[in-house]
Amino acid sequence: MSTFTSSAELLPKSQQHNMAAMGGVLLANKPVVGGVLADGRPSSSLFYWSHSHFTDDFEFGLHDHQGFEIITVILEGSNSHYDTATRRWADLVAGDVQIIQSGSGVSHNERVAKGARAFQIWFDPNYQAALKRPARYVDHHEGEFGWIEFEAFAVLPIAGKGAPVDVSTPGLTMRRLRVQPGTTAHLPIDPKHLVFCYVIEGAPEISGHAAQTDDFVTLTQASDAVVAAGSQAADVFVVTVPAQPAYAPVRSR
Repeated sequence: MSTFTSSAELLPKSQQHNMAAMGGVLLANKPVVGGVLADGRPSSSLFYWSHSHFTDDFEFGLHDHQGFEIITVILEGSNSHYDTATRRWADLVAGDVQIIQSGSGVSHNERVAKGARAFQIWFDPNYQAALKRPARYVDHHEGEFGWIEFEAFAVLPIAGKGAPVDVSTPGLTMRRLRVQPGTTAHLPIDPKHLVFCYVIEGAPEISGHAAQTDDFVTLTQASDAVVAAGSQAADVFVVTVPAQPAYAPVRSR
């Protein structure tokens, strides 16, 4: 009989895919690209994760998506988007979340304001099956989300079971965790899931690893994520997906 042990791996910002594009208007660090972590490890159905910061106003122009489930979380500032599913412009501000289930195909455009900062995270919900479904766009505004308060920390459910954002990627959960200075949070995890922790702010220790802002910690076969804040509060974004989905993710096809 095999024996399984939990593990945690730190991926510092310096070892992620870091880039400046559009003449320096877009600054991004990307812990995951193409279904693979920046250090080469597979990331299951998590296909892409970009933390983007815009130094000036920028418009992407109309472009296509197919198959993937794309979640955008506005951390600061604002953007506006247009898509061929709703055929209208809509505004998003800090605290808002957008989900694109791109299905058989959709085109959209984004106008991003100077100073905006956001996560854009792509998931593979079973790509070939998703291509047979119509595209769907939903915007969720900050008032739809509610923090669950504990003694020393708070959890914001964002996506997945029991959260406002309904997803089609099996087993996907997305939460934001805030931990008060000098305290520790234990966030329960299904050991059959991969756990991805992105430090938005602070310098917490995550499951034994000293992390800084924009660092990324991956947990394998863990029953909880342990986040200990130091002298300042910690703000950590936590995503989980099954370690072994029932289908072959895009990376391995």
